[in-house]
Amino acid sequence: MIWHGECLIYWQRASCQFPNFKRGVSHVKKIIPILLFGLVAVTSPLTYATPISTTIELGTVFTGTSPSGSAPWLTATFTSNTGAHTGTLVLTSHLNGSDFVGGPNIGWGFFLNTGTSSITCTGGNCADNTFSGGSYNAGPLGKNWNLAFEWLAGDRFVSGNTAAYDITFNSGLTGSPFIANPDPKAESWRSVAHVQNIGKSGASGWITGTDAPTNVPEPSVLGMFGLGTLLIGLFVGLRRRSRSEATNSSSF
Repeated sequence: MIWHGECLIYWQRASCQFPNFKRGVSHVKKIIPILLFGLVAVTSPLTYATPISTTIELGTVFTGTSPSGSAPWLTATFTSNTGAHTGTLVLTSHLNGSDFVGGPNIGWGFFLNTGTSSITCTGGNCADNTFSGGSYNAGPLGKNWNLAFEWLAGDRFVSGNTAAYDITFNSGLTGSPFIANPDPKAESWRSVAHVQNIGKSGASGWITGTDAPTNVPEPSVLGMFGLGTLLIGLFVGLRRRSRSEATNSSSF
């Protein structure tokens, strides 16, 4: 085996190595874009919105008479996305018999960590009055609730009722805006409601909700896809390299 110029001569058979080298370079050039795309997708921070889903169940009696039936007696569900300025709040009553949520001021109250610019009822038994941005009285549970719903006489929030609201916030959401009320009297409750006309005696009671908000992020689809692309690119590159080496070996 001797070198002659740019070609290798072996047993009277000439096989120029540069074509194989050029093919190898061509293969590398083909997989470089795939590898770069995968690397960028894996290392780039994900900026896509993730869903926000919060459910607060009011099933604890703070003071007064326990509502009829079993807890939870009321449920509030909020849905939105991170970065969004809007979200949907759905109020649901699981009360029984003649029990109802009324007023004055707070029939059902919450505490938000951000201000609102509008609250619009889109369906169901809408509250007669909606209060936002101030400090509203919840009797034994303090006066610092900043979102409240009030149903007046003749239009109470009773068994089986729902009410849906579209809420617009002053800034983009980074998580659930429904948090524990920092007022010491509120004892870290997330929601409070005044249930009246309970049972035959027509008694009343204050109930509370303590369920923590739950943010449900989607899987990092782009990152997973990028990692898969990167691995596929590496596999293809190694396989082509192996084939090229096998071809070179057979030419000797």
